[in-house]
Formats: sequence, C-alpha cells, structure tokens
Amino acid sequence: MRAVLGVAVDDGEISAVLVDADVPVLGPFDSQRWAASESDETADAAAGAVAAMTERAERAGLTIGRIGLVAAPGIADAIRAAASVEVTSVDVDAARLAFLANAPELAETPVLALHTRNGTAETVAVVDVAAGTVSVAVTPDGDDLIGYAELLPDAMDEAIARAGRSPQALVFLDLRPGDTGAARDLATVLGVPFVTPHGVPWHRATGAALVAARRDAPLPVAGGTRSRGQVAALVGLLVVLLAILGTGLAVAIGDAGESREAEPTVVFDERPVPTSAPPAPTYTGGPAPAPAPAPCASGVPDAPQIRPASWPARASDPDLIPAPVPTPGPQPCP
Repeated sequence: MRAVLGVAVDDGEISAVLVDADVPVLGPFDSQRWAASESDETADAAAGAVAAMTERAERAGLTIGRIGLVAAPGIADAIRAAASVEVTSVDVDAARLAFLANAPELAETPVLALHTRNGTAETVAVVDVAAGTVSVAVTPDGDDLIGYAELLPDAMDEAIARAGRSPQALVFLDLRPGDTGAARDLATVLGVPFVTPHGVPWHRATGAALVAARRDAPLPVAGGTRSRGQVAALVGLLVVLLAILGTGLAVAIGDAGESREAEPTVVFDERPVPTSAPPAPTYTGGPAPAPAPAPCASGVPDAPQIRPASWPARASDPDLIPAPVPTPGPQPCP
C-alpha cells in the first residue's frame, strides 16, 4: 500500500485526502475539510492540515510517501517548509482530469460535459477524459446578482459546437445544494445523464494525490523485458529439451514393448474349450481300462454348463449376463 496525501486550497476551504496509489479506483480512504480565511492564515491552516493528516496516517500504521497539492505558490511554499516528504504542485485542471479518469462511474463515458467553479465564476467545458485534455471551456458573463443558471445551456451549446463532439454525460464537479435543479435542466437539454461521482467534494485533492502518485510509481522489475534474441534462444532451448525428452520416452516405450509377452486372452463361452487335449494313457499290461462313455449319437445337445465364478458381472449391462438357467439332469440316450 502506497499512501499519498492530496491537499487542495481553493474557494475558501482546505480539503485533504489519503489515497492508496496502488488502488486509485477506490478513491480516498480518509478525508477532512477545513475553512480557509486570509492568505497568511490559510497558509498556516494548510500546513496544519498536512500535519493532521500525517498524524492520522501514522495512527493507522501508514507512512505518507508524497504530497500532491493544488494551491497558490505562497501556500505551496509554506507546506513544503512544514512537510517532511516531497510536495508536488498540481494544476487544478490536471487534478480534475485525474479524478475523472479514475471514477468508476465514468468508465464508459470518455467525453463529458463538465461544470466547474473558479472562485465566483462558473465554467462549462467539453473534456476528453481518455486523452486527458479539455477540448473547449466557456465562461459565461454572469455575476452573483444575475446568476449563471439561465446562461449555462447557451454556454454549453457553444462549447459543444466549438469542440465538434457530443458529450456522453454531464458532471458538476463543484456541486452545491442549489445546483441540483440547474444540473438536471442542463442534462435534459443536452439529452445526457447527470452523473455525480463518489467523492466529488474532495475531487481536487484526490486528483492532486493521483497526479503525485504517478511520479512515485514503482520502477519495473529488472530483467522483466527480454529482447527478441533472448526469446528466440529460450524457444530453441525448449525445442531441444522437448526433443530429448520425446526421444527418451519413445525408446523407453519401445524397450518395454519388446520385453513384454502378449498375455493370452481367455474367452468364456457356454462351454469352455480346452486349450490342449489330455495325454493318452499308457498301457502297462493287465485288463484295459474301460473306455469313457461316448457322447450320445442321437444329436441331443449336451446340457448347458455353469459359468465359472470369475465371469464378469456388471449390473449396468444386464444384457451381457443372461439369467441363470437351472441345470437339468443327464439326458438318457435313446
């Protein structure tokens, strides 16, 4: 786990998050917000926010490896002086694009209609999240008295016409309680869904942490990339080994086949067939033994024989094992 701290100082507040750079899609696993006031006090408050988040990480057994910061240069200097790790200054647009690129809700919508706030002004833009670029941004001429809600549709139409691309969703990153109605109306005019990704209030701090984490990404493992020559040599060695193993296996099989003798196959029939005739008796004198009774000459078949005990019995193949037939007594000759 690589814990990265993201801090954003803008629009009268300080927001800070802790992000696992190895799993950025999960977003912040800890977040805090503080109010900001005058510039000098804001610098001290921002430094205090870094100290507070560092302490929270230490309580969880984590060490912050880098800090991503969206803030004015004077505040950035104060944080660098107070921090014990490297601080990376991040542009607000880069932080926003990094946040959008890692939002699971926007994975299938690379082209967005975006609404943001910069101080008291509101801006609409068409952004290409996959490319990480802002195609066109338009800031209508409104103020606190007139407002921007009525001006947003025309401004967005201008941005879409200049970009030459139609958005697939509308996102209000700096969403406020009173923006819900204007956001829904604008989404209806554009004919696209209004999407609010998780963690929007901390989107600038989260994006700053993600941008900083890219500069602290782990290096590739040495020797992980092989040249074509090395790959070809490995393939050749594998072929030789397979050939050797295949030849040895074939010889072993051949030798085994020559040394083994075929075993006789015994076929059971209704009447066992003797493999050879019994030896003829030798006459040694005296009365000759009585010859064995000859089989019936009338053509009456011999009685069926009982199957040997070794006959295979398989219950799943009843047709192969006929039902046992009672053995009749010896048939008299006519």
